[in-house]
Amino acid sequence: MKFYRLSLVVLTLALALFLSAAFSAPPAAPANPPQEVLTVWGWDDFLPDAFAEYQKAHPEITLNYTVVEKSEMLQRFKLALALNQPLPDICILESETLDGIDGAELFLDLEEAPYSLPRDQVLEFRLAQFENDQGHLWAVPATLSASGIAYNRAIAQAFLQTEDPVQVGIVFSSWADVVSKGLKFRKQFPEKAMFASLEDAAVMLFGQSRTPYLQNNTLLQPYRFLNAFQILDALQEAGLALSYQQYSPQWMNSLETDQVFFYPCSLWLMSMGIFHTGQSWGFTRAPSGSYAWGGTVWAIPKTSRHAEAAWNFIQAVLLSPSGAAYAKNHGAGTLISYSPAYAEEGYQDLIMEDFAGQNIGKMYFDQIFPEVQTRPAGENEALLKEVYLQTVRTMMGMPEMNGEEAYALFLQKLRQRLPDYQEESA
Repeated sequence: MKFYRLSLVVLTLALALFLSAAFSAPPAAPANPPQEVLTVWGWDDFLPDAFAEYQKAHPEITLNYTVVEKSEMLQRFKLALALNQPLPDICILESETLDGIDGAELFLDLEEAPYSLPRDQVLEFRLAQFENDQGHLWAVPATLSASGIAYNRAIAQAFLQTEDPVQVGIVFSSWADVVSKGLKFRKQFPEKAMFASLEDAAVMLFGQSRTPYLQNNTLLQPYRFLNAFQILDALQEAGLALSYQQYSPQWMNSLETDQVFFYPCSLWLMSMGIFHTGQSWGFTRAPSGSYAWGGTVWAIPKTSRHAEAAWNFIQAVLLSPSGAAYAKNHGAGTLISYSPAYAEEGYQDLIMEDFAGQNIGKMYFDQIFPEVQTRPAGENEALLKEVYLQTVRTMMGMPEMNGEEAYALFLQKLRQRLPDYQEESA
């Protein structure tokens, strides 16, 4: 433990010196430089904190940062478009909420001059979602979206006699394993649950598809949803999921107890400190493999009057060694999509105290990220997921509803939102 703490101190000091040199060494500048203002909307402190470091070397740039709740960001963005109001100079968008946004029309082509984004320096498997008609990127992924599962180590030890992440992943390698072993779990621990919410399992199942759900107004392989609802029905029938709504106060409070075994988990969720609860956590692959969940991208509107300054800042934070080091050292720490950083010895290592000192990066790149594949862009995916989760919440409120009935309700709700969609024949 002393060696671990000493190593952490040495790493922190090294990163601080590196960031000081990379972000803060001010170039020769006039005594009263003209001010250029970058406007950004966001919901956390990562960007403004990074900008504070960046500004030390660029005193001529200031930041106008408006805090917008994450849940309200898409609505605010679309309202600005509808009212022809100015957009921020850097738009932060969630990867899963891009429905109705024509990125190619609204945002700069970042692979064209003068930006010339080197595509091979971006590590993300869903790049097709951020391409224009030329196959060029109009956004830079900020966070990795491949996700795993967090588990309560005390529960794992009591139930499995091991808390080892690899072994836990093997025991629950599929959803069939979760259901079958869950029955034994409930008998042994009737006061506990596998999941705090049926939604937690639902987001994992939704993100495990390797192909789009909707293309050319056709629902592809609709049986995937039937399978998902049947699995969710089995979990609910066995009493393996509590009825908390995801992110509700009850859901958040459950993290502070040893009542729940599993939670969906991503690097971006860890970086928010959500698992800093006094419990000891582990991180491993999800049942039946990795899944896409969340993630953000940064884009520059074509209307920006400060595009060059915005691009320089994006490069410094998301496409540079100093930016990669900063992300790893900020708050609880995270890893970004800048691929050259992973060639540096030790960068993939991400040690987290809330996870009992587990090397999160090693698990992520050994077992979670390699399972994901390039995924083509689909249509109306955010709408589809919204209808899917609405149906899951209906299941939670009506435990008697079985998987087939939930699937029929899902198709009915989807028809109400997309009256002209077709279903691919079996």
